[in-house]
Amino acid sequence: MKNKIGILNFQYSDHNYGAVLQAVALENVLKQLGKNAEHINFIPKKKGTKNIKQFIIEFLASIGLKPFIYRVFNKKVIIKNKVEGSEIFEDFRNKYLNRTKAFHSLNDLMELEDSYSSVIVGSDQVWRPKMYSDLTEIEIYFLSFISQKTKKISYAASFGVERWEYDKNDNVTHKAQKYLNKFNSISVREKSGVDICNSVFDIRAEHVLDPTLLIGRDFFDNLIKDKQPLVQKTISYYKLDLCESFLAGIEHLANLTGYETNNIYYKQLNNGSYEYYPVLDWLSMINSSSIIITDSFHCVCFSILFNKSFYCCLNKERGASRLESLLNELGLQDRLISEEELSRIYTIVDINYSPVEDILNKHRKQSIEFLVSAIDG
Repeated sequence: MKNKIGILNFQYSDHNYGAVLQAVALENVLKQLGKNAEHINFIPKKKGTKNIKQFIIEFLASIGLKPFIYRVFNKKVIIKNKVEGSEIFEDFRNKYLNRTKAFHSLNDLMELEDSYSSVIVGSDQVWRPKMYSDLTEIEIYFLSFISQKTKKISYAASFGVERWEYDKNDNVTHKAQKYLNKFNSISVREKSGVDICNSVFDIRAEHVLDPTLLIGRDFFDNLIKDKQPLVQKTISYYKLDLCESFLAGIEHLANLTGYETNNIYYKQLNNGSYEYYPVLDWLSMINSSSIIITDSFHCVCFSILFNKSFYCCLNKERGASRLESLLNELGLQDRLISEEELSRIYTIVDINYSPVEDILNKHRKQSIEFLVSAIDG
């Protein structure tokens, strides 16, 4: 067994800025603690085909019939643009992450059974089976392939939702229980996760910070120090699921402030196609924006790190408890609003970040203590 730590999470994402940035954050926290760490490069198969409604919606949108879609389906319908350039995420990983070779199945991962002194699963929604491409991945993200001679640790693992999404008698619950009982140390990202561990699985879990908040601003400032900031005062929005009411709210805020608007999820090219921004460009745009509007957990984290004025539109389909837990903990619950409420904002209130920083520093200390104890204890 090597004196090395393995990390398992969703770092393989080809579209999620937060997934790759939290991965690099956790790896570098461990390096700062003097640990030798690498990411276990598990890359699952893609999820299956879209449902027929989403297929029809995307086809109609592609031929310029968005107003018809909103009228026939409903105003909150999700219209997803096809976005190119996912290789920028791999470029970022190649530069900033230490990874194993690629693994694509549980059987492949058995090769790593005795390769580490500790394996950490997390952060992100690694314990939300509905996020998996296949339910058999429960065996992977609950570390069934790791030897019992190896310490099994979760750091800021997230269930993604307020309540466990399966019945207590469900096979998924039984499997999760079986594997969780073999963990040496468990920490979760949300207070609701502490409750799930206690009430569903009868195990104790600690509440810790997401790795992006744990490592702090200086680390990310250094990553983007050579990036050019936005010139104009800008309202930047990062919305995972765009809809008419949200865009109306953005237009209202632009009229209210006189600021430019900028969709930082992806950019539209001259030929009409869409392309992802490089990861550090995305991060730099958050840092240099005047106002951030988002429904993304990690975009909120970076808005907080960079002391931005922001509003978070809850997206219950993707899991609202993650955002509610974080913002309630930091005393920022007033930044949670609905898409419709965007159009009813008439004063942009700045955030006093002094008490927020005090709370974060306290939680950083507790989170580091958990990691050190879990690895070395």
